[in-house]
Amino acid sequence: MTARPRAADPKGFVRILAMFYRWAEAGWAASAVALWTLLQGSIVPGPVDALFIPLSLADPGKVWRFAFAATVGSLAGALCAYAIGHFAFDEVGRPLLALIGVSEPELVGARKLFAQKGWMLVLISTFTPISSKVVSITAGAFGVPLPVFALTMFVGRAARFAATAALLRYAGAGVERWIERRYGATLAELAGAPARSRSSLSPGTGLPPS
Repeated sequence: MTARPRAADPKGFVRILAMFYRWAEAGWAASAVALWTLLQGSIVPGPVDALFIPLSLADPGKVWRFAFAATVGSLAGALCAYAIGHFAFDEVGRPLLALIGVSEPELVGARKLFAQKGWMLVLISTFTPISSKVVSITAGAFGVPLPVFALTMFVGRAARFAATAALLRYAGAGVERWIERRYGATLAELAGAPARSRSSLSPGTGLPPS
């Protein structure tokens, strides 16, 4: 009889989640989420949810705090990018867009689109893969009014992070229940919380022996 292949060991995933839990419990976690979304929204490439999602999944009780931090940071980053487009497009904005891969013909087409549907493009960029920093720079350069830009960006980002937070709040609770059933310990205990006192956990790892 052929032996069934052993399922993938989930302990690596739990260790990573426990690491993010420790980060989430640190006093700087929300500030880190805000700082990352600010940098990502202005000049740094990368996914806007890079810290928000794993921290929220690891500690669902703080998901709304992280969502608020992500919204504030993302808006601040978008305003920085808008300022680059408005005040220093030729000196800074155009070279940045060229570095990202935006060509001159694409800029000409973008100018026409912003003249017709500026606020709609800003809104679409808040919850789609379209680069929000590209949209923010070009919005500043091509005359989208600052109040319209700021309000649209805030509404779009707040809605996106709130929806993601609600999903993570539910998913994170499910992950916590699965970990407790699988390992007989909460994620907090596996992460090394003082309350941990389970004899079934391997010393130094916070995980059960193989």
